[in-house]
Amino acid sequence: MRLSYGRFCVFLLAGVLTGGTGTSRAQTGTTSGPGVPGQAIPGTNGVSPFAGSVPAQPVPGILALSLRDAIDRGLKQNLGLLLSNSEVRAARGERWEQLSALLPHVAAEPFLSDSKINLAELGLTSLNGVRIPPALGPFSYFDARASVTQTLFDWKSINATRAAGQNLTSAGYTFKDARDLVVLAVGYAY
Repeated sequence: MRLSYGRFCVFLLAGVLTGGTGTSRAQTGTTSGPGVPGQAIPGTNGVSPFAGSVPAQPVPGILALSLRDAIDRGLKQNLGLLLSNSEVRAARGERWEQLSALLPHVAAEPFLSDSKINLAELGLTSLNGVRIPPALGPFSYFDARASVTQTLFDWKSINATRAAGQNLTSAGYTFKDARDLVVLAVGYAY
């Protein structure tokens, strides 16, 4: 079946209008403002961590805030930003863990032992008529060993380290975006 360009535009327009009415119907519901903690932000599928905050000490009376003070409070107490910061720290730790696979591994094994020698068991009871005690000791032995192992080339570890570095970079960008979002939201609400 061959469609002309005009019929294709009609079908496309009908599809957009059908999809748009479902979207606009969903957006016309009554919701509270985004300032209510724990409330879903319009356009998201659930509760956003940026809608909540970490509790702070209540201040009696009315607190006059400058824009800078409001932004500072938002950056210190916004839950989404704090979670994003913890993701950056977790990515940094993962990167260090992957880097450790490329470094030499050192193992130390100390050993301490006390022992006695039973001379009677060996058949030594006297030497030139002089009686030898049946046991000698205790003797202490100390042994310390260290070993170093290094893999010369491990492509899997190299790729894992690169991936961890990219994840850290990505988490850093996500944190910057989250910070900008909080500053924008506080500035808009101010």
